[in-house]
Amino acid sequence: MVDIHAHIIPGVDDGAESMEDSIAMLQKSAVSGVDTIVATPHLMPGSYMVSAEERDEIILKLQQKVVELDIPIKILPGRECYLSPEIFEFEKDLKKLTLNNAGKYMLVELPFHETPEYVYQIIFDFQMKGITPIIAHVERYHDVIYNPNFVMRFIEKDCLIQVNVGSVLGKYGSDIQKTSHILLRNRMAHIVASDMHTPHSTPLGSGANAISEIVGAEEKGNLLDRRPRAIIEGRTVVIPEPLEYRPKRNFWNLWGLFR
Repeated sequence: MVDIHAHIIPGVDDGAESMEDSIAMLQKSAVSGVDTIVATPHLMPGSYMVSAEERDEIILKLQQKVVELDIPIKILPGRECYLSPEIFEFEKDLKKLTLNNAGKYMLVELPFHETPEYVYQIIFDFQMKGITPIIAHVERYHDVIYNPNFVMRFIEKDCLIQVNVGSVLGKYGSDIQKTSHILLRNRMAHIVASDMHTPHSTPLGSGANAISEIVGAEEKGNLLDRRPRAIIEGRTVVIPEPLEYRPKRNFWNLWGLFR
């Protein structure tokens, strides 16, 4: 399996605090079946701004350590970029913001409470430069929890959609879990990743059985391995046609407006 979203670099954001934390997270991931993991420290101008050079230097040290400890996992460079107009001022070479520096896919984070209109312009600007945005943990955004079909706005703009394995397993509460399941069933999620922040975080492989029960074994393989592997290799990702979510109507939900 390939995990494209993990905060395993120590001391640079709200993820791992020490090398010991990082190694514990990598060990946990490997045991769960992950063979490749992308280190995606936050890029949030004004808050988290580790340079690509510092990130890569720490990744090299981590990779050397896992080899010494015989942990079978490969670490690749990445980012989780908060979408704001300032992002273009922080890094002129956008390739350094893409997953595995491949210049093709960028993991991006949106504001949780509301999606501002400028987000769509930034997405367009990235695409004009040949970069496909991957919307991180989309099931946790308020607009999507309220209306899962909100995700269609991003899919129609040729973005890829990532869901957290912890959401699928209910680690963020029942509303987010329900939303993640809706997105998976309706083919509105393309990749599942861990978004690990601490040694106590859920590793990617822990959700394999639950995901298989929701979408079947074939699509589980796409979500956990085939699509994320294509992403880190800079290849084209094939996605299924999404299905509009139609909530069941009942006495308390006469108009189908709420889940």
